[in-house]
Amino acid sequence: MKYLRVTRYMNDNIDFPPWHDISLNLEFILRHFTEPIFPRTISTFKSQGKQFEVFSKEEMIKAYQESDLLDCRVNAYPSYTEYKGIQRYPPNFIFADLDRSTFGNVGVLESALQTTLSTIRTKINGHPSVLWTGNGYHIYQPIEAVIFEEFTQFEGFEKPSLQFLRFAETYLTGAKSDHSHNPSFKSCMIRVPESCNSKASVGNNEVKIYQKWDGYRPPISLLLGTFHAYLVDQKIEGMKLKKKLEKQYRTAVGKVNSIRWIEALLQTPIGDYRKNAMPLILAPYMVNIRKLSYGESFPILKNWLMKCGELRPLDFDFDYMIKNSLNTAIRKQRLPMRLGTLKEKNRELYDLICKNYPETLKKDKKGGANFCQV
Repeated sequence: MKYLRVTRYMNDNIDFPPWHDISLNLEFILRHFTEPIFPRTISTFKSQGKQFEVFSKEEMIKAYQESDLLDCRVNAYPSYTEYKGIQRYPPNFIFADLDRSTFGNVGVLESALQTTLSTIRTKINGHPSVLWTGNGYHIYQPIEAVIFEEFTQFEGFEKPSLQFLRFAETYLTGAKSDHSHNPSFKSCMIRVPESCNSKASVGNNEVKIYQKWDGYRPPISLLLGTFHAYLVDQKIEGMKLKKKLEKQYRTAVGKVNSIRWIEALLQTPIGDYRKNAMPLILAPYMVNIRKLSYGESFPILKNWLMKCGELRPLDFDFDYMIKNSLNTAIRKQRLPMRLGTLKEKNRELYDLICKNYPETLKKDKKGGANFCQV
């Protein structure tokens, strides 16, 4: 049974680290960052996971104490990493998440961790911090990095600094990281040791240090060649996939299909995975399949998110989320993710859709879930 820290505090038989320990553990985390340390965002259980900006270590400690040390997170990157589309901060903190639910048992999880640490040591001579969160391991590796957008060899690639964050996690974990974890400069929220995880799935819900970073920041140059090759491959594969999907989504006479399971999703709010569903499924569907304008799509998607918020409060700026998702779908002519791809990238959302909307799914000859024409 899980207990909130405020509840556990009533139990005289459980020992807690005193309040001043959060200061020591917070200082340990802050040493992973480079200047400017502040301002940056944090979140707590009291804020319902919503990020808010702080300007000092004292403000952080106060907020964590007010939340009874529950769900204490801090962004690995300072505020204002991007301004009007211009990248202003390098991707100098690699965050990898090995989630227990991804593996069959704890033994397999432990093996994946040791393999990842060995890879980090071999590839970049790194020795990262590792935290046990109650649901798996978080790996924090600071590096010496550059802003990729400032170099000519990375021109023509979409947001290479952001792509590096995601590439590094996948590459160094051997693609064993949590598939639903897509780090970005605004969402790279890491936990503070000795705080408590309200969603811990096993045992004690306190976040524990498994291994401490050795203080060395490996140079990003050790990964540049592999990363550039990755970007080229992704661009080529993306163009091939786009052409393939365009053929699949259109009839012989050029009419556009609608997709039943996405139409069903638009009619039913969900309590989780809204951040994934909006940019990957709903926004591309509205503008590139249903061919609605930005102005027509926005209120439909906003109404859906507001209904989702009634099930579980939204912890993000939904106006910004919709605007960004629609603009990206329009600019890149992005098509909605297919169910088969969603199954690989986000199994939880895939299972939720299959559970809630089985009548909308149609099996193709191979038995895989396909789109349906309404």
